[in-house]
Parts: sequence; structure tokens; C-alpha cells
Amino acid sequence: MISPEEIEQIMTRIEGDGEFCDCGAWAARLVRGRECPGCYRMRRGIEKYGLTIPKYNAIWRAQSFRCALCGDNEEPCDGGIPHVEPRPWQIDHNHECCGMKGSSNRCCVRGILCRPCNLNELAPYERKRRRGAGFAVPDIDAYLANPPARRPEARVIRGRDDAYLPTSWAFIHDAEVAKQGYVR
Repeated sequence: MISPEEIEQIMTRIEGDGEFCDCGAWAARLVRGRECPGCYRMRRGIEKYGLTIPKYNAIWRAQSFRCALCGDNEEPCDGGIPHVEPRPWQIDHNHECCGMKGSSNRCCVRGILCRPCNLNELAPYERKRRRGAGFAVPDIDAYLANPPARRPEARVIRGRDDAYLPTSWAFIHDAEVAKQGYVR
């Protein structure tokens, strides 16, 4: 775990060249003049699925900041400093949505899952069910029938979901705000 002193050193670094990204991370160079490489990769990954950062944040909030299948929300502790540890979250989408195999349209996004659930649970389950094999798993069937990204609570709340990147300190600790029930 990173100590508060180390956090302060990292967040207030003044030696050498570089700038702070909007997420608060120090970067030797910012991509396109405003983002550190980690934020740039994350934003591009989100946009790949036709999402905006506010919509990604809204889906994540609607899932109570947990994997939509297993409920896990554990990440390696990085003291809230973005990009110190890799994020295990993946955007789940229906590969056969909209009639296009491999489609990544916004309407195809179902939720945000941890890597093990997305790759080791959901994908094999869907393959088996398409073949008519395997057995029903109620949690997965419920997720597929009512994906978090399509629920009313996943609507974007202005001034909240668009206020920060998903890698920022505020986003990481916004679960506390959600627990208190604060919604504008």
C-alpha cells in the first residue's frame, strides 16, 4: 500500500519535465496535450464501444461500482493514484447485437465485468447456450435478461457522471457517495 507521503510526492512532483493530467496523474508527456497515456488508452477503449465517459461512469455507478456478475470490486490498492496498477474491468457487449457479428455499437453494451467473469464465465456460458448445451445459471441469465447498461438507473446524471474520468481519485471513491444515496 502506498503511504500518504508517497501519494503527496507523486501528486506534487515538480522535478523534470511533465504535466498533470486532468485525472491528477503526473505524466512526462500528455497525449494530445491533455491526457496522460493511461487516460488516453482508457478513453479510446471506452469510445471503441460507442460510449462516452459520462455513460461509462453512469453504468459503473448503476452497478454499485462492482462487477455486474460476481459483485467483486477489489482492485490492487494504488492509493487512488490512477494507472499505478492495471484495471481489471472490461466492457461487456453482445457480439451479435444489431445483426453484426463483432459489433461494438452503443446499443450492444451490457455492463462492466471483471476480467475473469467476462472471459471465463460469460463467454463460455453464451457459447454453450447457443449450442443448446450446458445448464442454466440463474445469475448469468438474470444479467443477460436485464443488463445494467440498459436499466433506468444507468442514465447519465449531469454534474456527477460527467465530472471526472473513471480513473480519477473522485471516481475511485465515489462509491461512498453512492452508499449515502446522494443523487442530483
